[in-house]
Amino acid sequence: MTSAELPKLRNAADRVILHSIDRILGPTILLVLQNGTRLATELIRSRPGVSWDVFTLEHFLLTSLLDQIQQDESGLPDAEVELHCAPDLPTGEWDTIVVPTTAGGAAELTRDLLQDAADRVKQNGRVIVSTDNNKDTWLLKQLKSIFGRVTVEKQTDGICYIARRRPEPAKRKEFRAEFAFRDNDRLISCHSRPGVFSHRKVDGGARSLIRSLDLLPDDFTPQRIIDMGCGCGSVATAAALRWPGAQLLAVDSQVRAVEATEMTAQANNAENLQVMLSCHGVVPDEGDWDLYLTNPPYYSDYRISELFLQSALAALRPGGRLHLVTRLTDWHVERVSELFENVQVESIGEYDVIMARTKVR
Repeated sequence: MTSAELPKLRNAADRVILHSIDRILGPTILLVLQNGTRLATELIRSRPGVSWDVFTLEHFLLTSLLDQIQQDESGLPDAEVELHCAPDLPTGEWDTIVVPTTAGGAAELTRDLLQDAADRVKQNGRVIVSTDNNKDTWLLKQLKSIFGRVTVEKQTDGICYIARRRPEPAKRKEFRAEFAFRDNDRLISCHSRPGVFSHRKVDGGARSLIRSLDLLPDDFTPQRIIDMGCGCGSVATAAALRWPGAQLLAVDSQVRAVEATEMTAQANNAENLQVMLSCHGVVPDEGDWDLYLTNPPYYSDYRISELFLQSALAALRPGGRLHLVTRLTDWHVERVSELFENVQVESIGEYDVIMARTKVR
């Protein structure tokens, strides 16, 4: 495939991988996806006779890629493809492991994944890593410390690095973290690892959301509570410990966040807390939940906030309550006011918590 024949991908790191497609050797290949699915479909088409494993930490990328493969009119008849959404790379050995990275990506997560790749590439195999940063030095330094010698191929859109497994593995660095925070007179332990939102500390928005629980009416005792976008589980665990007789459901689209929330719940004996991996905002028993807690992310031009608000509308019973923490107050207040009633805004710490109630029909 010539450069003129290559498809135009939006992500520069993906374009670097595609321009180095002749470096990707089978018969077994593992692709690590972090920033979209288009690269996966193009690579699978280009190497239909090999065995592909595609790994992602994001449930959204998994479901999107699965839909694309199923809806592909031309199909992928000769390709053997297995999709993985798990906290760690699948076990096994591969001839080539492909890891596109971006300069704005999380540094600890990148190194963590590269350490896994070094453990899983075959002895004579290769790990191909791209970056969209033409002036990169940091990623090259990490690769040399993990793999030793690294081949550097500079391109217009970035740099492609090719590394091979060392005879003896480099010393592995541990990136998991444990930390604690106080909710009134209770000390709550948290577990986290790279890829989880606000790794190594409790986000200020989460702290404000937890403090907003003190503002619930005295006659309101929630029996069923949802934490949408649970991260390390700090909010869900705090709520579970405040109301030990309630049922807590913590939801996140990032599989390491789900894992971290499980560990946080176990560390604090929050046995009334369950977790769910989902990117669609759909929860079981819609219309039967009392309290919906959420700290929506700021990217995606409010699309995720809208998804969470629609999810809350569907999940909550009539008269159920929403607590949403944000710094982007104006849009959220306007939209919450359109969908809910009794809207109030409280400034807690550096954040605003928007509290509202579903309309009673």
